[in-house]
Amino acid sequence: ITLGTVVASTSGTSIDFTGIPAGTKRILVNVDQISTNGSSYTMLQIGDSGGFETSGYNGCIAWTQGSNIVVSGNFTTGFGVFANWGPTTIGCGTNILSLLDPATNTWVSSSTHGRSGNVGNWHGGGGKALSGVLTQVRFTMVNGSDAFDAGKINISYE
Repeated sequence: ITLGTVVASTSGTSIDFTGIPAGTKRILVNVDQISTNGSSYTMLQIGDSGGFETSGYNGCIAWTQGSNIVVSGNFTTGFGVFANWGPTTIGCGTNILSLLDPATNTWVSSSTHGRSGNVGNWHGGGGKALSGVLTQVRFTMVNGSDAFDAGKINISYE
């Protein structure tokens, strides 16, 4: 397992991890105490040598408390991570990206994240085929304008 370099998520609208080598079959995206200055959902986008893919994702996430689904959302522009409700909301957790089919460069995502100040979890999953071999992962906001203001993020891959 190769561990990336920890990135402080204290500014900017996206955090990119590039240079992921060919042959990678699993990527863990770990976030700790992530916060943003707005209320946009966060998401992961994957890409190949042609850039990040911004469409064609299938998946959803849901906030559950006990056996109740409180909030949910479908995603087509990335893999859903969690929703943010302003700068006092802190998210922690992991997205697992796994290569499903190397012939079609199809990746699947599974995510579990908790939120400070409120008992419950974000759970999600999805799938996406790339036109080439995955080389990069981006953590960003759905609305494209909210910015990170706290926390850290890193990847590991194998």
